[in-house]
Amino acid sequence: MEMPPPPPPFGGPAGGGAGGGKPDRKTVERNRRNQMNALYSRLDFLVRTGSSPSSAPPAAVQRGAPAMTRPDRLEEAAAYIRQTTERVERLKERKRELTAAARGASSSSSSSAAAAGAAAAAEVEVQHLGSGLHAILVTGAPPSDGASFHRAVRAVEEAGGEVQNAHFSVVGARAIYTIHTLVAEGGIERVVQRLRAALRGDS
Repeated sequence: MEMPPPPPPFGGPAGGGAGGGKPDRKTVERNRRNQMNALYSRLDFLVRTGSSPSSAPPAAVQRGAPAMTRPDRLEEAAAYIRQTTERVERLKERKRELTAAARGASSSSSSSAAAAGAAAAAEVEVQHLGSGLHAILVTGAPPSDGASFHRAVRAVEEAGGEVQNAHFSVVGARAIYTIHTLVAEGGIERVVQRLRAALRGDS
């Protein structure tokens, strides 16, 4: 169905009378009615096609249905406009929520990947100080908080090391852990393996 053409301008050439003179009152009134009818038809078409994609005939022309009055038609159009506006606002809000969720997920993934990469790249160096005392130096660990540091100290203790003192410092984007621990003869390798596993997040 094609959309009705726009109505001629009020007081236009439709029925304007002969000779180009000023139309009489009956002609002006007829032109006004024709223009209003054309506007109502155009409004009905827009509401019907917008709210019913199947292009079903309007209630006013369905068999057995009473014709809608002009106030009813205007009220129907107003209700359609309100519903459409509300739907557009809901869609905009949904779009904003999805965009914010996508940004949050991307940021979280980037942070997790950076932390995992830093832990995987952490280097462990051991210095034997004599009498079972060793200095364990960890560089490149995530510096965002002290959780990794406490996990490293706990891993050394769980592997049999007796921690004498420990501290960590941050230089740029890298953290440095220094752990002095007493380890029984032949046990330092087990301590180092356990420490590396903790830094990778294996435990």
